[in-house]
Amino acid sequence: MESLSDVIDKKMNKSLLSFMKLVDPERKFGFDTPLIEAWNALTLNEQRKLYLYLLYRKWRGLDIFGEPYAIIRNCHPVPFNWNGQNELNTLMKTKNMVRAKYNGAYGIYTNDEAILYNMTDVETLK
Repeated sequence: MESLSDVIDKKMNKSLLSFMKLVDPERKFGFDTPLIEAWNALTLNEQRKLYLYLLYRKWRGLDIFGEPYAIIRNCHPVPFNWNGQNELNTLMKTKNMVRAKYNGAYGIYTNDEAILYNMTDVETLK
């Protein structure tokens, strides 16, 4: 269950604004009622997962396809295992990275992902 402050944060649309800046930087799409309702239908945790997933795609140089409403409704974010990725060394300078277990396998994730996805056996990397 979401706390009252989580619900208020969602209603303020601050997270929706951040999401829209990420997926629609040219402002081709507006904030219509179906978009706002779809966003608010997600839990705050789901919103955060979606945002991080798309942000990390962008960091890796991958495109984000689709209209914002379709992304909200159809995207199923998963944490990204940074193990063996070229960006890992750079990322470790700016983010807290951890070794953690997700879906039965170990990988290297950001601490934010480990928290959002309730990963186990979390060990901070230095």
